[in-house]
Amino acid sequence: MLHIYIKTWCPWCVEALETLDALGCEYTSHDVETEPGAAQQVRLISDQTRVPTMLAEDHVLADFGPEEIAPFLQKYGLLPTGGDA
Repeated sequence: MLHIYIKTWCPWCVEALETLDALGCEYTSHDVETEPGAAQQVRLISDQTRVPTMLAEDHVLADFGPEEIAPFLQKYGLLPTGGDA
């Protein structure tokens, strides 16, 4: 399962969600400003506080741009079939 930690007003987070949607990814988004424990989870999994941060199985992609999503998922065999890399 894919989890992405975001701030709803963050333009990089919005782009990341749009990219995941375009790739056909199923994910759960967590707003670090409103969801209890989400900000602490980002710190725990990535040792930093920046968003977007993505957790895909045991793999973490922190403070990334949308162009990094497909290669990250592809590297770990997590890119959905039909998702453009």
